[in-house]
Formats: sequence, C-alpha cells, structure tokens
Amino acid sequence: MLHGLDFGLDHAGRMRGIDEVEQGLACNCVCPGCGRPLVAKKGPVRVHHFAHQGESCTTGAETALHWMAKQIVADERRLVEPGRDTPTVFRNAALPDEMYWPGRRPDVVLCSESMTLHVEVTVTHRCGPEKLDAIVRKGIPTIELDLSTAYRRKRLGWTIEQLTDRLVHDPAIRRWLHLPEPAAEKEWRTTTPETQTQTKPAAPVTSTRTSRIYAPFEGTLLVFDPWYGLVPRDPVARAQLIQELDARRSTEK
Repeated sequence: MLHGLDFGLDHAGRMRGIDEVEQGLACNCVCPGCGRPLVAKKGPVRVHHFAHQGESCTTGAETALHWMAKQIVADERRLVEPGRDTPTVFRNAALPDEMYWPGRRPDVVLCSESMTLHVEVTVTHRCGPEKLDAIVRKGIPTIELDLSTAYRRKRLGWTIEQLTDRLVHDPAIRRWLHLPEPAAEKEWRTTTPETQTQTKPAAPVTSTRTSRIYAPFEGTLLVFDPWYGLVPRDPVARAQLIQELDARRSTEK
C-alpha cells in the first residue's frame, strides 16, 4: 500500500506542493487526512513526496489530492465547460467546507455576473444516486471533475502545474451532473453564494396535468420533491419531467 502524498497542509490551512516547501520536517505541513506531521522527502529519491512522521494513514493521499484540486479550482476561477474549447472565467469562488453552508455542500462554487456553477471533484468515488438527486433538486448547473482514473494510474508525482492544467482544460475528466434548461438556469442565476438557498416557489400542479405529464414515467420509482411533488427517482427522467412542468407553467402565464 502506497502512503506517500504529493501535497501537504500547512499551518495556515493552505495545501502545498512538494516544490513549495523546505525539505524534511521544516516543511511544517501535516496530513489533511489524519493530521499527523509530514516529512518532505526531497533527497536522492526517484519521486519527491510527503511522508508521515511515524505511522502512516491510508486515506491521506486521496484526501490531499481532493483538497488540492478544490483549492486549485477556487484559485484559478476558470474552467472549460463540457463541450467547449476555451475556459469560462468566473469572478468569485467559494469553498463551502470553509464556511457556514446550509444543506448539501458542493466542493467548489464559481460565480460570474451571469451564472453560478457548482463543481464536484471525484478522486475515488463518483456521485451516487442520493447525491445526484440532491444536485438535481438544487437546480444549479453542476460539473464533475473526475480524477479517479488519473489517481489510480499516477499515485505519486503530481505537481501543482500538472494538476492545474488537467483540472482547467482536460476534456476527458469533466461531465455535467446537472445542466438545467436555459429558462430554469436563468431563473436560478445569482452573483453571490448566499442567494443560492432561497426557496423556489412551488409550482401549482393540478391532478389532471400531473397524470398527463407522468404518463411517460409509469412504472418508474418516484421520490418526493418539495417543489414539484412526486418525480422520477432517475435523474435523467426527473430532469425531463421538470423541463415539461416549467414549459407548461410558462405557457400558462
């Protein structure tokens, strides 16, 4: 089992690359997974890395990569969206783990004048059904940056420059977890993270209209949504239903 880390946590709460710190215990870094002191191995070794002083933990490397990836995305404030070639530049960034954040916390929140984007960073485990359900209910565009394959193939040797380039540009690691229709996206655009948790007014849905719209999803598992009532559990089917509900509501205004 490999327990070396490419990144360490300094006493100011910032993740550091091996090239940014002094050798040995003078690096003044700890493991973000277990909190134990780290030693910067920068001598005549094949790959420079951080190692635990004493007993190693088994989650430090994964946690360190995850934390550094979140920090880079927040620092860079630019990201190539799936299907595009050039990065979208954002004005502000927030790391919900470092502040009070009601409800489910995304890894990073990026904001521009025209939109808010949530970012999820995956190192080992991709988003499960419950997390996807929560993302869709939130209604905010959400991208996943999947480092799981790269993590398995390259357990040590990441530099900040390599990781930054992959996070910002690599099309192979990004996908939309949720992308609302333009009308719904416009409704939920915001310029500050604090406004994201405002309650969306419930859409009045009559029993006749509900039965007509739910017909294509007969036989599927349903879950309760506080805004739309019973909706399909499958995120794709649910997104389709919500689009139909919003479209019908806009034509009835």
